[in-house]
Amino acid sequence: MNIKTFLLGFIIVYLLLSLPAFLGIGSVIDWVPEATFAQKFNGIMIEGLTRHALIKSVLATIISLSVSLFLSKRKAVKGH
Repeated sequence: MNIKTFLLGFIIVYLLLSLPAFLGIGSVIDWVPEATFAQKFNGIMIEGLTRHALIKSVLATIISLSVSLFLSKRKAVKGH
């Protein structure tokens, strides 16, 4: 198993799982009229990354571990 593949897979899967929260409308910061664009962007990003973080971390770990093991087994079979 390659640790770089695992970490890259984890990051990609975590961001993909966070994507619906990033694109969601109705964040608390959306309803504050005095909030600047940077404040709204920061609020949406933080909320998107932290909402359901435990579930997303477990899923990302399982998926990236599976992909990493699959790629290492595939590489080992090609080597023989």
